[in-house]
Amino acid sequence: MKPIQIHNLAIDCPNAAYLVLAGPTAVGKTDLVLQLAEQCELEVISADSRQIYKYMDIGTATPSAQLQEQVPHHLLNTLTPDVVWNAASFYQQARQLVLDIIQRGHLPLVVGGAGLYLEALRNGLFDEQHQDPAVRRKYEQLIAAGEAETLWQRLLKLDPEYAGSFHHHNHKKLMRAFEILETTGMIPSKCFANSQDSFDQPACYVILDRERPLLYERINQRVLQMVKEGLIQECQQLLSVGYGPELYPLRTIGYQEVFAHLAGELSEPEMIALIQKHTRNFAKRQLTWFRNHPFDHWIDLGSG
Repeated sequence: MKPIQIHNLAIDCPNAAYLVLAGPTAVGKTDLVLQLAEQCELEVISADSRQIYKYMDIGTATPSAQLQEQVPHHLLNTLTPDVVWNAASFYQQARQLVLDIIQRGHLPLVVGGAGLYLEALRNGLFDEQHQDPAVRRKYEQLIAAGEAETLWQRLLKLDPEYAGSFHHHNHKKLMRAFEILETTGMIPSKCFANSQDSFDQPACYVILDRERPLLYERINQRVLQMVKEGLIQECQQLLSVGYGPELYPLRTIGYQEVFAHLAGELSEPEMIALIQKHTRNFAKRQLTWFRNHPFDHWIDLGSG
């Protein structure tokens, strides 16, 4: 990889085959793509767990059509919300994309904040062994009874690394975590660490950050902008074509709160405040995850 400039830092990773630009939501990852595109020919691979879906552009902050015209993007707006996309699907497709982009003579730029996706790209994914349908049903019933947040808090004490990577609304990961705990006696993060399928293409990992108050203000303003741009109408459109809040991709911060508002459970100001709060909490968990995993550069983007 040729030397590049990111913010105020010269990045020189001569042995890296691709670049990973990661960081918490709203830190400014998308803004840097055009700056990097001015320095070299690149193609973006989205490592966002929700931007893969159609009809969810506003709530997922999908890069604009204009940016996508200027810089080739992959793994955006491909699936409908009734299809489950996960880290296993991502790492299989992303690895091939990295190889294809390298063959075209361009720089693969992986952009996103989904830590587990990035880890899967680098090291593979824990295989789907240690399954027990009875255990899975047990936790399905507990979650159906409204115990998801309680279970997540319990997991947070047992395995803060893994629990910190997702919200308690992510019932699939929550059930899988307790299935692993009960069938192996090990915490999920340890199981994942024991199963490696390392990618033979090395990467340069760059984590973007901002001072916490500034990051939180950016999150608050982004939520207001999403609502202004039509987040509520986007959710109404999803409902009108049969994509409801029970679907896995829509059990996501931003969508769950809007669906609750549309159901009369939250006023609009309550909805906005809750999205902001949940997003701030999520960004905090993302930063914790990144600090606990290897990276090459940690860049504070300052007040810009």
